[in-house]
Amino acid sequence: MNVSHRSLPRGIGALTSPGRQVAALTAAVAAVEAVTPVQVVLAYLYVFPLVLLSETARPTAIWRYVTLACGLTLANLVLPEPSPISGSVLTNRLLVCGALVLTARQCLRIQALQRQRLALEGQLAVEDLRRDFVATLAHDLKTPILGTIATLRSLAGSGERRSDPLLARSLKAIERGQNRALGQIQTLLEVYRNDAEGLRLEVAPVEFTRVVEDVIRDLWAMAQERDLSLHLGFGEASQRLPHRLRGDGAQLLRLVENLLINAIHHSLRGSQIRVDLESQGDGLRMRVADGGPGVPEDEIPRLFERFQRLSEDRPGSGLGLYLCRQIVTAHGGTIALRNRPAGGAEIVVQLPAGSQREAAAGG
Repeated sequence: MNVSHRSLPRGIGALTSPGRQVAALTAAVAAVEAVTPVQVVLAYLYVFPLVLLSETARPTAIWRYVTLACGLTLANLVLPEPSPISGSVLTNRLLVCGALVLTARQCLRIQALQRQRLALEGQLAVEDLRRDFVATLAHDLKTPILGTIATLRSLAGSGERRSDPLLARSLKAIERGQNRALGQIQTLLEVYRNDAEGLRLEVAPVEFTRVVEDVIRDLWAMAQERDLSLHLGFGEASQRLPHRLRGDGAQLLRLVENLLINAIHHSLRGSQIRVDLESQGDGLRMRVADGGPGVPEDEIPRLFERFQRLSEDRPGSGLGLYLCRQIVTAHGGTIALRNRPAGGAEIVVQLPAGSQREAAAGG
């Protein structure tokens, strides 16, 4: 039984080395089958050229080859000479055809896994490059900003600054702006580090009320620039409550700071920003309500994703709320945003009394 390149599927008999090898192996198996008694089934040897073909061929070429191999396997029942066909002989050859089909499916699955592996390797390479770029860029940006802040602080005690209130206010505003830029750079670095390595918590007892009070005090001047007022409340309680939990104090301070800065950026001049703390089961709930126009409903599901901003004219990098979600998730809590019926938006954070790491460890 002669098998030429013309009888193979398109692409198999190409001039490439794998194509020639597949054609030669197929011809050899067909020739051996032709001179072997029909009761002896050697068609399973088509698996070898099939596996070789699957290394480079497309799925259509692989299925064409399977069709050819199954056709040759069944054709051997009547070629080169017709012979009586028993049920067992036909069954054996049909089983070989089924095995070839299953082999082809496995080969295609391996191909798909290889493509996924290459895609993941490419994504990891791009992410490594991006992380290195971000780290280098952040370092280059921090250097002049830190130099500017140091220069401004050196002017703090100068007699000229004390004698000129306008100059003093201008220098203070510049310093606050530089500190905000430095904070955005730090946020960028933290976001990429957390994505790559996970957010590592230094768990300790934290009085969350004091953390909120410290942040409000630090951001009071920024709010005053926009004629905004900051108010801390405790739900239905009429007095200060020292809410306590176990978590990373530095990260929780970062969380409150980012939420309040976001509220300041999105509030209308002359409005009020409210922070309410309430006990919630074995944890606490914090609500940060701004005095802005609210958030379009279709934007809310994507608001806590990386680089998501409500509009281009708003300040910020689109990373603050994403970092907030990272911090809250690491502590085992939840964060969500909703529009208030009276106007403005409200971000609700729920934090357990213990960190997620301690809960996982059974602590």
